[in-house]
Amino acid sequence: MRCGFFVNAFELHALLTGPAGLVPEPADNRIARTYFHEWVEWHPGRSTRVLRVIYGAQGEPERIQRCVSSDNNNAVLLSGPFVKRQVLDAAAQEAANLLARNVQTEGCDEGANEK
Repeated sequence: MRCGFFVNAFELHALLTGPAGLVPEPADNRIARTYFHEWVEWHPGRSTRVLRVIYGAQGEPERIQRCVSSDNNNAVLLSGPFVKRQVLDAAAQEAANLLARNVQTEGCDEGANEK
């Protein structure tokens, strides 16, 4: 990494699984890899997806999709080259959005059970 920019997939993966604290999906398919908050949950109603790294033809990261912000069918992307602070901020913001969404969902579920 030079001057805060990531030059390859390995460095970006190290940042996302280290300081950002995200959990990668088990399979790395060379097209894209999804990173989750705390554990891997794909179910749409309980998804813990935070970021999805999309790789180019040479296997280098080209874009990062902000999964929580994109759940309304509008793709929210970061384009490379990636800056460390930008990626960490995006991961933290998406995790916060995920937690806020889960609190709202849990509140609705609890209220639905009240009589």
